[in-house]
Amino acid sequence: MKNIDRLTWFVLYILLISILYAIYTLPVPAKELKYFIMTSTAYSRHPDCIAKKWDDGYTATMTPVREGVVAINVDWIDGKWQIRSPLKLGDRIYIKDIGYFSVEDTGYFTEKNLHFDFWNLDIYFKSYKKAKGWGIEPIEVYVIEGVE
Repeated sequence: MKNIDRLTWFVLYILLISILYAIYTLPVPAKELKYFIMTSTAYSRHPDCIAKKWDDGYTATMTPVREGVVAINVDWIDGKWQIRSPLKLGDRIYIKDIGYFSVEDTGYFTEKNLHFDFWNLDIYFKSYKKAKGWGIEPIEVYVIEGVE
């Protein structure tokens, strides 16, 4: 009788260890990247893109303006600038088929281009010709590293 009790406990112990092993070795699902379908426009430091008073060579986050930077729109609401874009300043993003960018700059919209409000981002190009030639392009934007 004692041997059966020991055998039962041994089998239960092995079964418990097996279940725990199975639980802890299950694959962890990969974190799904957040993405948005947006429109894109482009800008450069040309006077047709940036007003002279804002063209100090720095972004809204005080980093140098350079390729690899994108701008999101801000709105003047209740006496202060507010960001309503799904992207936030500091986000690291990947634009499908284009590359990696950092959200470091802002721009504002006017009533005449209201449709560019928060579902648009502006890609910086050093070349005015390249920025002007960009036009309006639909893009798929993946947030790689977000700011909480």
